[in-house]
Amino acid sequence: MKMMDGAPPINEVLSPRKLGRLILRILKTQLALDTVLDDVNNAKSQEEAYKACFTKPRIGWFGVLPNPQNFLPAPYAVDNWEKDSEFARQFFCGTNPLMIEVAKDPEKQLSKNIVNHFGKDKLQELTDKNQLLFVSYDDLADLKVNPHQMFPLPMNNESGPDDGPAPQVHPKFFYAPIVAFTYDYDKDELDVLGIQLERTDDARVYTKNTCGENEWIAVKCQVIAADSSMHQWVNHLGKTHFTMEVRMTRYDCLEHAFS
Repeated sequence: MKMMDGAPPINEVLSPRKLGRLILRILKTQLALDTVLDDVNNAKSQEEAYKACFTKPRIGWFGVLPNPQNFLPAPYAVDNWEKDSEFARQFFCGTNPLMIEVAKDPEKQLSKNIVNHFGKDKLQELTDKNQLLFVSYDDLADLKVNPHQMFPLPMNNESGPDDGPAPQVHPKFFYAPIVAFTYDYDKDELDVLGIQLERTDDARVYTKNTCGENEWIAVKCQVIAADSSMHQWVNHLGKTHFTMEVRMTRYDCLEHAFS
C-alpha cells in the first residue's frame, strides 16, 4: 500500500545527529534485550527467570547497557507511586511519551503564570542547560467543565448529599494542565518543578513545597487523568481510529479497485 510519493518533507526528516543517536539507542537497547534473554534462558527456576527480566544496567561494547525501556518490576510502581520521580518517569514510559518536550523558549512555550512564579531568569538558565522539560495538554483546553452524570438515576440514588440522590447536573471537571520538569544529569531522572491545572490568568501554580501532601497527590492525579484523556480521546480514538484508520481503509480500497 502506497501512502506517499517521493521523500518526506525536509522539515520532517531527522538530522544526521538525531539519526546517529537513534541508531545507537536501538543497538544499545537490542544488546540489553539480548542480555536479559540470555539471563532468562539460563535461569534455574521460574522465579529466577522472572527476576532476570528486571536486571540492572551493565557495561557493554557501547557503554552502559540500559535496563530496556526502564523496565522495572511491578512492585516498584506500587511502592513508589507517590514519588515525584516515579510520576515524572511515566511521561517517558507511559501512554503518551511524545507529549513531553525539551523547552527551547520558556516564555513562549510555558504559561505566564509559570514564568512569573519561577522567574524567567531561572527558567532560561535551566533551558540553556537542557534541563527544563514540559508537557502542555492544549488539546484539552476546551473541556474545562462538562455537566453530566456518571451513573444513570436508578444506580445513583445514594451517591448524593446525605446519602440521597445526586443532582443530575453535577459538573465533572476536565483540566488542561501544564507541567514543568527539571532533569538531573547526575541522577539521570526527572523531577517535577511545578503544575498548573487551569488556563486562567490567575491560575495557581502548584509545587510540592507550597502544597500539603494530600493536595500535591491530588494535583498529580489530575495530571494523570488528563494524560489518560489525551491518550484515549485525542491520540487513540481521534488520530488513530478516526483519522489514520479511515485513511488506510480508503487507500486499501483504492488499491484493490485499481489492481
